[in-house]
Amino acid sequence: MLKYLFRRMIIGIITVFFIVSIVFFALRLLPGDPVTVWLGEYSTPELITLTKAKWGLDRPIWVQYGTYVKNLLRGDLGDSLRMRVPVSELLLKQYPFTLRLMLLGTLISVMIAIPVGILAAVKQNSFIDMFVMMFSFLFISMPSFWLGLLMLFVFSFRLRWFPAIGAETGSNVLAYLSYLVLPSVCMGIREAGLLSRMVRSTMVDTLSKDYITVARSKGLSEQIILYKHALRNAMSPIVSLIGVSIVLSLAGAVVLEVVFSRPGLGRLYVSAVAARDYPLIQGGILLIATAVVFVNMLVDISYGIIDPRIRYE
Repeated sequence: MLKYLFRRMIIGIITVFFIVSIVFFALRLLPGDPVTVWLGEYSTPELITLTKAKWGLDRPIWVQYGTYVKNLLRGDLGDSLRMRVPVSELLLKQYPFTLRLMLLGTLISVMIAIPVGILAAVKQNSFIDMFVMMFSFLFISMPSFWLGLLMLFVFSFRLRWFPAIGAETGSNVLAYLSYLVLPSVCMGIREAGLLSRMVRSTMVDTLSKDYITVARSKGLSEQIILYKHALRNAMSPIVSLIGVSIVLSLAGAVVLEVVFSRPGLGRLYVSAVAARDYPLIQGGILLIATAVVFVNMLVDISYGIIDPRIRYE
């Protein structure tokens, strides 16, 4: 296990470094002058030249890349060109909001998708199965921003049950969580639509295995067959799908944080892209890539916990 973890960590570090390097060069190959965007109406030829010299953008791209890598190895992500504060400080301040949204949204999707997917598999080709598949397809097809705006209109503006915008604040737990309900439910419903279909197909395949037929021939109850034999053997691919769902929720958080005017990496990243803030964009990509690699590593480790037959080499 230790050898496997060490190898995965090395591969993960190389992967993250490769992604960050691609982003570094891709940003600088985009057409247009980012300094003009930063300065706006105050841009003059003299000020543009001074700004480029200050941020090192007048040097060759390979020299800029070498400086970036050297600073990155020291843990220095640079300063935001727009906000004039360290990128690491901005990311650490905004990341908890995105993390809470991701975790609660994923929890909601898992709580909905697993029982619903199992029910659809057990009732295969029945009205319940068709009903579940129809609604799962409906939720998958809904764009995040449209579903978010619909929930805002109904539950915030019409019914006034939840606050429309803002971050988690309040004097008690209910007031604190009220800001998370709509965006997390919106994220969870969409992810549950995809996850429930995958759970259903996995359980249908598992229930058709020979050992399930043998278990039925022994006279075991359907509950024991379903939960002790079928679900236990289907958990490995389901956990893998949950890992994919967590990764997809990163993309969903970007949209939902803008729709619900929440602080977080999504809004921070959108503003950084609009302002061509190179250090902030690179820092955001670094954090997201690291999170994706970490989630994939946890999923791989969980296989051995769920199924003791799996051996790591």
